[in-house]
This record gives sequence, C-alpha cells and structure tokens, in this order.
Amino acid sequence: MIKVVGQELQRVDGWDKVTGQAMFAADLSLGRAYHARVLRSREAHAFIRHLDVSQAMAAPGVKAVITGADCPGRIGQAIRDQYPIARDKVRYWGEPVAVVVAASAEAAEEALPLIQVEYESIPPILHPREAVRLGAPLIHQNLEKYQHDHQIHPVLGTNISHHYRLRHGDVEAVFAAEHLVVENEYWVPWIAHVQLEPHCTWALWGGDSLTIWASSQAPFFIRETLADLFGLSPAKVRVVVPYVGGGFGGKSDVTIEPLLAIAALAVPGIPVQLLLTREEMFFGSVVGRGAWGRIKTAVNQDGLLLAHEAELYFGSGGYADYSVWISQGGGHNSTGPYHIPNLKIDSYNVYTNTPPTGAYRGYAHPEVHWMVERQMDHIARQLGMDPAELRLKNLLGPGKVNAMGQVMQNYNGRADLCLQAVVKALGTKADPSAPNRKRGHGLACLMKSPVMRTNAQSGAIIRFNEDGSVTLYTGAVEIGQGANTVLSQIAAEALSIPMDMVHYVARVDTDFSPHEWQTVASHTTWAVGNAVRLAAMDALLQIKKAAAEVLGVPEENLETNDCKVYPSNHPERAFPYQAFATGYRRPDGSAVNPPIVGRGSFVPMGLTYLDPVTGQGNIAASWTFGCQGAEIEVDLETGQIHVLRLISALDAGRIINPDTARGQVEGAMIQALGATLTEKIQFDGDGRINNSSLVDYRIPTAADIPSLQVFFIETEDINGPYGARGLGEHGIVAVPAAVANALADALGIDVYEIPISPATIIEALEKRPERRQTKQR
Repeated sequence: MIKVVGQELQRVDGWDKVTGQAMFAADLSLGRAYHARVLRSREAHAFIRHLDVSQAMAAPGVKAVITGADCPGRIGQAIRDQYPIARDKVRYWGEPVAVVVAASAEAAEEALPLIQVEYESIPPILHPREAVRLGAPLIHQNLEKYQHDHQIHPVLGTNISHHYRLRHGDVEAVFAAEHLVVENEYWVPWIAHVQLEPHCTWALWGGDSLTIWASSQAPFFIRETLADLFGLSPAKVRVVVPYVGGGFGGKSDVTIEPLLAIAALAVPGIPVQLLLTREEMFFGSVVGRGAWGRIKTAVNQDGLLLAHEAELYFGSGGYADYSVWISQGGGHNSTGPYHIPNLKIDSYNVYTNTPPTGAYRGYAHPEVHWMVERQMDHIARQLGMDPAELRLKNLLGPGKVNAMGQVMQNYNGRADLCLQAVVKALGTKADPSAPNRKRGHGLACLMKSPVMRTNAQSGAIIRFNEDGSVTLYTGAVEIGQGANTVLSQIAAEALSIPMDMVHYVARVDTDFSPHEWQTVASHTTWAVGNAVRLAAMDALLQIKKAAAEVLGVPEENLETNDCKVYPSNHPERAFPYQAFATGYRRPDGSAVNPPIVGRGSFVPMGLTYLDPVTGQGNIAASWTFGCQGAEIEVDLETGQIHVLRLISALDAGRIINPDTARGQVEGAMIQALGATLTEKIQFDGDGRINNSSLVDYRIPTAADIPSLQVFFIETEDINGPYGARGLGEHGIVAVPAAVANALADALGIDVYEIPISPATIIEALEKRPERRQTKQR
C-alpha cells in the first residue's frame, strides 16, 4: 500500500531556506580569496586590433590580468567554437575580453577601465533570418575547422551551425491537392532567465588539481568540459554545487566556469570568486528563445491534419554549443501534440551577434508550440470548427505515431483528457466586466519530451545509519523545484520507512556524489527517482540476505515493512532495519553483514540517434501531454490585456507530491505570462542591450498574477517511479498561445509574435473601419 508517495509533505529544504541557513555559492567563505571582474566588449561584432593590459596590471591590488591569449583552447561539447575569453574577434555585446583578478572586488572593478582595446567594427546581425540572407557577414569564418558532434550538420560558408531535417510522407503531393492550406510566420524574441540568484563561481588550483564551487545545474558537465579544456583527468577536477537559487535552464550550460578557471590558474593556491551583477546576468551567461518560424499546414474539410511543413530558424547568439540541441529539439517537436502523416521540417541553428542562447525552461517547446497552437486556431476559424473539436480529432494518443516515428502507448499519457479538463474548467464565457472591455477564452495543447542524451545517466546511493535512518545522495541539484523532497518521498516509500528517517544531502560534489547527466529536461523525478528506487531495492536485498542468515529463512520468504524485516506470515519474528544497518553481530560477536549501502543507477534503454536522412528515431524516452487555457479581458481604450484565469491540465503520471507539483506548474505559468505580455530583450541597432535591469525589463509581480487552476491527469507511466513522469517545464509551454487565442476570440485580432503589447492591440483596432469612422465623427 502506498503511504508516502502522493502525500503533500513539507519540503525537506524549507527550514534551511526560511531561516537563512541554506548556503548558496556567494555565501561560501573559503578564507583568503581574490575576486575577479570581467572587461566586456562594447561592440557586438568586431575584430580586436589592439589589447593592452599593462596599466591594469600595475593598478593597486591587481594580481593578474587574463586575456584570450591565455586560453588553452576552445570549449564546446556539441561544437567547439568558443574561447572562454575572446581571442581576435568579439561576436556579441558583452563578450569577455579580459579578466582582472585582484585582492578585492573593488580593486578589480577599478582596474577594468585601464585596459585599452581597439576594435574594427563589423555590421552586427541581430535576427536569425538576417543571418542566412545572401551576402550576410560571416560571424565565424572558420566554421569548417571546428570539431563537432557527429549528429551536428554545419553548413559551411554560412552562419548555419546546424541543420536538422525531418521527413515523412509526401507533403508536396498533399499541398497540391484540393485541401485547405494555412501558412503563417511567427517570432519569439530573446528573453532573460532572471533567476533570483545571480551566477557565482569560485575556482581554486592546487598543483594540477582544480576545484570549482558553482551555482550550476550541471556539475558533471562542467567537470567534463574543464578536464577537456586543461587536458586533465576528470578525477583531477572537482565541482561542488550547494543550493542553487533558481536555474530555469540558464545554469545548465557551461558559462563563467571556464573563464574563471583560466583566471585562477594565474594565482594558484588562492581561491578566486566571480559573482555576476544583475546587469551582467542579461549578457554574461546565456539568454533564452530567439526563434523565427514559417508553418504551412494542410487540412481536409473534416478537420484532419494531412501535412505539415516547418521552416525554423533558432538564433544561437555568438556561439552555438548551447543551442544546437535546442534547434534539433524544436524540429522534432514542431508538430505539437498531433498526429500528422506527412512532414517536411527544416530546423536551422544560426549564429547571431547576440549573447549565446542557452537552455530556457521548455527547451524549444514554447517556441514551436507558440507557432503550432496559433496555427491550429487559424485552421479552426477557417473551417468554422470549434477549436477544441479540431484538436481532439488530431491529438496523439494510444496507437498513433508521432513525428519521430514512435508509437504512442496508453502509459505515455492522455492529451485528450487534459483538453477536456481545460474546456470544462473554462466553461461558458461570461459577460465582460465593463462596457469598454471584451472577454475571450483560448486554449492550447502541448507535449513535452526530454531532449536528452541517449545515455543520460542518473545515480543514487542510500546509506543506512546506526539508528535505522538513511542518508540519500544523488547528483541532482536542488534549484528550488523541490527535487530533494520528491526524491526523499520515493526513498521513504521504497524502503517503507517514515519520511523523517530520510536525510537528503543537498550538496552535490563530483568527488563523491553519484553521476548525474544534468538537472534539466524535467527528468529528475522520472530518471533520478528511478535510480533512488533501485538503490532502495539494493539496500533491502542486502538486509534480506543478512536477515535470512540470522532467521534461518530463505530470502524469498522475507518481507519488509515499517522499518522491519520478517518472515512472511510471521511478523512477530521481525527484526528492525537498525539491527543490520551497520552490521549484525551474532551472540558470539561474529559479523553477519557489512554496513548497508544501496546503490542504484538508471539509464533509459533503447534510445538511438536520429536517422540522418529522415530525422526520425527512438530519441525520446518519456512524454508528458497537457493543455492550457486562458480567460482574458481586453480594455478597448488602452489595449491592455487583463488575464483573469490561467488553467493547466497535465498528465504527469502519478504525482509524488501534489503541493510541490502545483508549485512547479504555477511558477511556470507565471513565468510564461511574463513572456506573453512584457518580457523581451531589446537590442539597439549596434547590438547593445537597452533594458539590462529589472527597472526596464519587466517580469510579473504579485499584482500581475491571475487566478491559477491546475489539474493533474494521472495516467501512470510504467517506466517511471511509482508511475511518475516529468513535470517541471510543462506549465510554461502553451500559455502564450492560449492567451493569444483568447485575444483572437475576444477581438478577432491575430498576433504572430510575443510579447503582446497594448500598442499592438490599439494599432490593430485603429485599422478597423468602424474605429476610423468613430474617430472621424
């Protein structure tokens, strides 16, 4: 009987965080330490013609000044195209040009203006479509020389770092037939992650060993990158991650760590800290989104989708390593949660003179769902069909084949039930609250697959303590999502012990933590949860083996429950786990067993690379389907959209902790609302960011939050721990399309890019004949 899973238990990290005891990277005290500050380019695209650091080196308190010439090589796992500090050329405004290491942060900051740099400007490219036009300046002249993953397909002599193709059926034949064809273009701008905690890293060299303390979602990925950069064994690189104050994908990429490791090499034996300012967070690490798409869809009069053609351009920023998989994930998810038999999809990752584009909550799914779900509403209106009915006709479900050729099973989830839940929650549209307002309902369906390595590893260790309690270690990073709590619940359930007997070690340390691919892709509960369950099973097997010897009963005749092991049907002969935790001793003092340490490792089996010709393959291990709805009112005088309700229905399998799950979805919905209505990084013509502060870059506040409703459809995943699947990103995926569809329902106004500003709505209203006639009177 399930006892702990499914319960709304308090977060295990809650006390540490509300009392201020939780340690984040900037809170660490490593004794005598130096501080680093970064000189950043004030050009978006330029050759570095002269760089003189001599005056800065002579400044008080300065210990070292590092430039691109000090970089031992390029970095990049997918494509090796970036020096951690610019060498010879800068490719975005804010790119590191030099690093000053000084005895204090103030001394380092004061030395920065003393560095002399001369640039030769090149016209910047600030939109992915501009980057592929004929004659566009090449951002990387030596693309053909870069090492890259065999799955990456750069187009030499262009700004295209990767071209992903997906083909199935014959789209041209379908478009040539007598069917309704709808074609539109869409744009999603770059946005900032705005984590509560800025990026912070410490680096310390001791002989030929390097230790990094970082605010990161990917400690093992950092270790792999730094070991490769410096030609070290990974055993010589240690990465420690304490609590992380928000990630949203922006801390899953390698960002400031290589830069600081190179700087710290100049002052061995002394730790060096780099803490980014809030302004630097807009250009000093990675940004998100930046995608343009053209979608062409064929549908018959009954509303069945027949063909889908997508041309997608993802702006990678000045360097492409972080974003090539985003463009590929966007490509193979660009059909949305629908079965479409004929497909032609081309997804391009394109260099632009903007900060590097990295993972952002949703990882290409929000971009393509913005396009597909707006497209579906267009189609429904042209067919005169209810938007929900059109979607129900085409949603993926058991027995249907997705874009990658995978056959959906019932345990993959039920998109149809999610849609029906949202339609029911939206109900009948009420009258607007004032005469100058119009009310609208909108919905958008979604699917989310983990864009992950085919061998993405997860591990867990469960160590029994003397009192029968356990200490749980994983490589998953607690970034605020509640992973510590959910994984503790899985351990408690599997071991049949109370939750308060599980002690979760929040700090991840690559020297002793089990290996973990990254804390990304909404896969922690699913993948790490599986590893935890396997570790618990391993520990219980060890206890049973020892108990079998003590009790004289075969292992297969033993049961475990409520912290005890006992023969089946004879609970009166039970021994507590505690008796075997650190080794049982017979009456004569001889040992029966060593200490109980359970180990579990999990890797999704059966995943393969995509076919290089068709782009299809068994690349996704798990799916989460859902639907989101919006109820809005629009002020006809100001153009202001007032979001009254946001609704999410997600089939995330069994919900391990409903309270933390709702918190994840609600937070994602609010984050999506910002991208829908206000958030956008604004570049001037020279590539400079004009709104790199929270004064000018507006994120939602408590006053902006509408009524939020979250429903869970719990179709259990046979491959997930207790039937659970991923959840963390899904609440962000379809909100923009749902709000835009509600706007179309309210006013008949179609928008093709976000954010949706009041000025956009007023401009559309002003074009209407009745509005012009009223103004003329």
